[in-house]
Amino acid sequence: MAEDRLACGECHRINGPDSQTCEQCGSSRLTTDWAGYVVITHPESSEVAAEMNVDDPGGYALKVR
Repeated sequence: MAEDRLACGECHRINGPDSQTCEQCGSSRLTTDWAGYVVITHPESSEVAAEMNVDDPGGYALKVR
């Protein structure tokens, strides 16, 4: 379930519920306090990815508290 997933406070990447560090950036600042979910498949041609500073495909939280 999405609510069990952890969002990275640094890069907003969505990680598994048992993650200790972010699979994207390695940060340990993971939280369940996030909102919105976007899947970016082609970051090189995505305006959303550019706005979020995302270079790698994957699932990202729109807002991390």
